[in-house]
Amino acid sequence: MKKKQVNRSEIIDEWLDLYPIRQHPFETDSDGKVTIIVPHNENWFTRKLLPKPKKPAQKIHLDELGSFVWQCCDGNLSIREICAELQSKFQEKAAVAAQERIVLFCQQMYKQNFIKVYSRKTSDESGEHQKS
Repeated sequence: MKKKQVNRSEIIDEWLDLYPIRQHPFETDSDGKVTIIVPHNENWFTRKLLPKPKKPAQKIHLDELGSFVWQCCDGNLSIREICAELQSKFQEKAAVAAQERIVLFCQQMYKQNFIKVYSRKTSDESGEHQKS
């Protein structure tokens, strides 16, 4: 049996309807650029075999557009809505293929466990979202 070939545009359309939520704390500098603070993973194996890291966390520095997208990843906006906000704020810098670029950025952040994505918002009191 052959696997069904998934079109790239179909994947992008699916991701545009997801709601991203940040998983790590961050700092914002005076220019508005974000630095994500990613703590080192520690388990019994790494504690026994590897030396203690000199820095308690890894810092990921984002550019202006990445910082804007990161700050919007609070679970209240879908990726499609984030694209619209980005294009209205950065009309000159946001390219024609902004949706595809933002989806790729979010996919990378998801793969690195910097964000989680949910399929839709729910209106319950706990603020939990349906997991995708």
